[in-house]
Parts: sequence; structure tokens; C-alpha cells
Amino acid sequence: MKITYYFLLITAWLVRPILSNAQASKALDSLFYRLDTAHAFNGNVLIQEEGLTTYQHAVGLANLKTAKKHSVQSAFQIGSISKTFTAVAVLQLIQQHKLDLHERYQTYFPDFPYPQVRIDHLLSHTSGLPDKEELFFPLLDQDSTRQVSNQDIIPALKQSNKVLAFLPGSQWRYCNIGYALLATLVEKISGERFGDYLAQHIFRPAGMHHSYLLGSRSDDTNYATGYLVRHHYLGDMEPISSSRKVRRWTYNLRGLYGPTNIISTTSDLASYATALDQHKLLKKGMQDLAFAPYQLTDGTLAAPGGEFGAANYGLGWFLPRDTQLGRIVMHTGREPGFFTFFWHDLTHHRTIILLDNAESIGFGSACKQTVNLAYQTSFFSADLPGKQSLFLPYVRTLLKEGPDAAATLFNQLKVDTAHYFADERELNELGLELLADHHDAAALEVLKLATFLYPQSWNTYDSYGKALLQTGRRKEAIAMYRQSVQMFPGNLPGRKILQELTNDK
Repeated sequence: MKITYYFLLITAWLVRPILSNAQASKALDSLFYRLDTAHAFNGNVLIQEEGLTTYQHAVGLANLKTAKKHSVQSAFQIGSISKTFTAVAVLQLIQQHKLDLHERYQTYFPDFPYPQVRIDHLLSHTSGLPDKEELFFPLLDQDSTRQVSNQDIIPALKQSNKVLAFLPGSQWRYCNIGYALLATLVEKISGERFGDYLAQHIFRPAGMHHSYLLGSRSDDTNYATGYLVRHHYLGDMEPISSSRKVRRWTYNLRGLYGPTNIISTTSDLASYATALDQHKLLKKGMQDLAFAPYQLTDGTLAAPGGEFGAANYGLGWFLPRDTQLGRIVMHTGREPGFFTFFWHDLTHHRTIILLDNAESIGFGSACKQTVNLAYQTSFFSADLPGKQSLFLPYVRTLLKEGPDAAATLFNQLKVDTAHYFADERELNELGLELLADHHDAAALEVLKLATFLYPQSWNTYDSYGKALLQTGRRKEAIAMYRQSVQMFPGNLPGRKILQELTNDK
């Protein structure tokens, strides 16, 4: 017993943070200076130890148009970290015996068309339900002006007549729709609007005085504008409110709450972590249940992959399997214009929070390096700036010097895999950006290259078909759309275009 006790003491000492001294703060300041200079992070960071803030810093701009700098009071859309709050709300009602964790969702909403789905399935992402894009994009193809709300989900599920992707409880698949359904359940059982419930039963007892559900306030001068890259080949930024690329998420689907849409600050999220540690929101037994890996019907544990290492999933929380730094519960968030990170160490009561409002390319590295410095370890491999894009210099050369110079550069760089990476989605997006900006010849070159490099991807043929059609090459466009639809019959927009093209012949 003594040997074990002393071993635990030594282990605890080895992972103690270095943040109590000036050297640690200097190292973190240096990190965020480099991240800022490299445009790899734009937002706020906070580290908390035993309920005390040991490091806090603001980097970059909250509003590019007005050049307003971030302050420690800046408020961000926290994306899917919101799911942890929705889970807490549901578990509070279960704790009060107003809900049953293993009750069927249909018990509370008789029109819900899947009697096998239970509340725990929704909380653990094991329901098999279609997600918001799969459910609503076909409807938005018919009416691009439609704005979706939580109340539209059950009618859309009934109308779609989709079968579940798998037997509930048998597999793990991330599902935003499940958390929107849970928020609607909270409203029905509590008799309160979801934003009011959060304010009264979570934000207030946790001391989160600057947090709210999107739409609940319009007077928050600290709310940071979300930005994304408009032209990746130019590197310019645009606010999400005017971006055509993400309109479906920022306009059509923005009304879905529960999986996202909470606005908060780093200080408020630190208060949230303290409230969890002090069991102000959930009793210990209920919270332990939330932080326990969910067991699938075959006895295995729900095990999603992730950028931050192998993890299990509980009821609203990712649970990293590697516990050498401590027992961690965490969640990340990504919304158009925002990246967010919430890491809470239950063993050492240590919390690390990063919030970014420019979808910065180095956000993941920023999170990993912050964890490394907080623990004085090299737990994460997190180089900065990392490999460079192979396709960006190719496209820029294509525009400036033409296809021959671009092809020469591409062939020179593609063999240097130590310094350059190739990503199909990036190449496709660059080609579509060029097409949208009427650089037709360049767009055709880029999207043609994508079909050569990624011949097994139906999407490359779809995008190339779009470029061919836009530039008047109807015959070739038909061939590319046909290839895409044959490879993926679920490409409904492509199938519709193909039908229109062939019917008009």
C-alpha cells in the first residue's frame, strides 16, 4: 500500500503544471505570439488550476472591419461544446425523476417515428438517426429560403421515411439532430424555453454571467464576429453572415439549438468547469454516469476517433483513453467561423479553453501545444506551422503564370512529402472558388487535375462536370455527371442536373 501511495504521489508531481512561475507564462506568451504572427490562432485562451486562473490571453481581432481587438471579455459561438450543456440539462431532469434515461423518446413525442430510440441513445450518439444535412438538405434543394427550427425535425423525419442507419445502441455516429431533439425534450418537460432553462438552471448556478443561447440577446458588444477564408488562393477573410459557402449552416440551419448555438467566454467556461467539480449542476452519481464510457449492445464501448487521440464517449462528453495526464473529459466545437476547445482534467482540476473566431488553420496545433505547456510534457505531437499545402502554390502559379508553369511547380513539390500535403477537399474547394470567381480556364485545370489524382471520388467528377457545364461544354459535362452518379447513386443534386441535361437533348 505504501509503495502504491508513493507512486501516486510521484506521478501526480510529474504532471503538475509549470504555470505558477514567470517562465511558464513567458513560454505561453511566446507560443501565442508565434501563432498570431503565423495567422494560426485568432481568439482567447484560458488555463485554470484548482478554480484559479493561471493564464489568460487574447490574440487577434474580434472584428476585422472595425479592427476591434479581442479582450478577455470576448464572447464566442462555442459550437458543439454546447452539447455538454444540453446533456447536463437532460441529466438534471433525470436527476429530478422527471425523465427516465432509458425511456423511449416516442413516449414524450408520440409522432416521433422511431420507437426503438431512447434518450440514452440520443445522448451517446448511438441512435442511428440521420443528421441535419442528410435530413434537411434535400428540402433546402427545393426551397433555398427555408429556415429550419427544432420543431421541423419530427415532421421532416416522418416525411423522409428514412430507415435508421443501424440498430440504436449498436454503433456510434455523431448526430446533431439527436441533440436538437434533446433540447426540445427539455422544453417540454420543464415548460421553459431552452434558452431560459439554460440561464436559470445552468448559467446562473455556475456563475456564467456572460453566457446565453444565440437569439436570447442582441446587446452583447463583446460578441466576436465569425470569419472564414473567402478565397483560399488569396487568403482573404469574410464574415460568415455574408458567405455563400456556409449559408445553409449560418442561415437555413441556424435555428437548430441543442447541438450548438451557446455563446460564452473563456472565463464563463472556466466557471462551468468549477461548477462541475463542485457538483453545483449535477450530483456526483449522475455526473459520474455522464463521464463513463457508453456501452454498446455488443458489450464494447462507444469509441469515436478524433484529432486529440483515441477516446470513448459518455453522455455528452469525449473521454480520452490515455489517462497519463489525468482523467480527462472534453469537447470541441466547430461552427462556420469558429473553432472551440474545452479540456477538463478531473484528476488535477485543470481546465484548458481555447476559442477562435476565424477558423484558424493552426487551431488544433494551438490546443495541443497549450496542453503540452500546461503539463510540461510532450504528450501531443504539435509542430508549428507544420506541412504546407501542395495545392495552394500550384493554384497561385496557375493564375499568375499559366498551366505549364503550374504543372512544373506541382511536379517539383509533390515528391517533397516531408514538407507538403495533398488534400482532395482542398483541391476541390480551390477549383470551385476559381469557378465562382469566373476564372474558368483555371477552374477547369484544377478540377480536371482532381479527377486524375482522385479517380475513386465521385465528388471530383461532379465538380468537374459543374465547371464543364458552366463553360459551355455540355457533352463533356453530361459524361462527368453520369460518372459521378454511377459511382454514388446518392448524389441527388447531380442526378437532377443529369436528368435535366439529358431530357433537354
